[in-house]
Amino acid sequence: MAAREVIDPAHLRAALRLTSVDATLVAALLCGASVAVTLVIAATSGHQDLAGFAALGALTSLYGRFDPYRRRAALLVTVGAIMVGSILVTTAVTAAGAPAWVALGVVALLAGGMTALCQLLRTGPPGATIVVFAAGAGLAGAPTFADLAPRGLAGLLGVAVAWAVCVAGFLFRPSGPARLAVRRATLAAEAAALAPDDRGAVGRAHDAVDLARTVLADDTSHRRTRATALRLADELSGTAGTPADLPPRKTLRATARESLAGAGWRLRSVRVTLAAAAAAAIAHVAGFGHPAWAAMGATATLQGTTTQHAVVRALQRALGTVAGALIAWPLLDLRLGFWATAALVVVLQVVTEIVVGRHYGLAMLTITPMALLMTSLGGSSDGIALDRALDTAVGAVVGVLAVVLVHARSRSARSLTAPTRT
Repeated sequence: MAAREVIDPAHLRAALRLTSVDATLVAALLCGASVAVTLVIAATSGHQDLAGFAALGALTSLYGRFDPYRRRAALLVTVGAIMVGSILVTTAVTAAGAPAWVALGVVALLAGGMTALCQLLRTGPPGATIVVFAAGAGLAGAPTFADLAPRGLAGLLGVAVAWAVCVAGFLFRPSGPARLAVRRATLAAEAAALAPDDRGAVGRAHDAVDLARTVLADDTSHRRTRATALRLADELSGTAGTPADLPPRKTLRATARESLAGAGWRLRSVRVTLAAAAAAAIAHVAGFGHPAWAAMGATATLQGTTTQHAVVRALQRALGTVAGALIAWPLLDLRLGFWATAALVVVLQVVTEIVVGRHYGLAMLTITPMALLMTSLGGSSDGIALDRALDTAVGAVVGVLAVVLVHARSRSARSLTAPTRT
């Protein structure tokens, strides 16, 4: 069944379809500001060679963009620690002279582990992809153990800047995430009321309302946001017909404990680990220059939870990366100076965050040159555009195959082997 779904022509139509999203500009500007400030600090302190690692740390700002501030603060610390740890681990493995298959195996394990964590914490996009990017950066060059501290500190700088930039909004508009969540829930509830037989609309409304109540519960536990949160809860109750009483605040630890009961996170983690390892191995055997990027391509493709989603994402990522590599190629050949490259990285990052929610394939037109230019900040840019295209294509194909080959048994199959209850 899954194999037949892969070749469904409807996937191509879905891959071309635009999605309507809101509230992308502020999130994009925050991410751009995080990367910009980090690059300026790295360069002006005399460490242009470490700017790429610092910028990777700043990409922590991509996580939890619509979460309430206290939850986001904790999430950014958690993800930031993993980002820096990933750079350090792969740098250490490479410095120790480990064989390529060991280093790539570590990358695959990091991909699977971060996938599990993102599922348990329900972080949403970008999932494990950025951590795999950071882990791949640790393999770059010919590092020694002396490079551990500089690389780690550069990554930590980016994380710290991202944390400060993203949490600063609490000082000026502390209830911003709650207002946005309630607005989205209200619109979704109104759409569902107009189409009560539309299961999709009803499901989206249910999810949006649940999310809004969770955000409001977080805000009611802090004196600065409590009054606004209670008022918004009353408004939501009147619109969506939900109870006025809010659930208890849900911390990251509580979210993880609640998610542990589900089985989906285990399957997705194993699938990403196997696909990342297979993609990296194929790219390495084929002689591609950056096999960790193949692992990243497989990881990104498997952010989709269904065969259709994975195939659509694979099409968008593969075709978008090829086009993006063609855009990046002349930019890399220009051998732009540090500041021009840094400015381009920031601009492309902002545009990416505005576009990515609307169409992942179009976003690859800016993600690819942004990633390649960021990579060039810390080393040679020779041949990396072609490597990116080839590695991504391998990762996308392996990711789709992983969806077909590694999946949960159907309910009917389980019922044949499971004991019956009387």
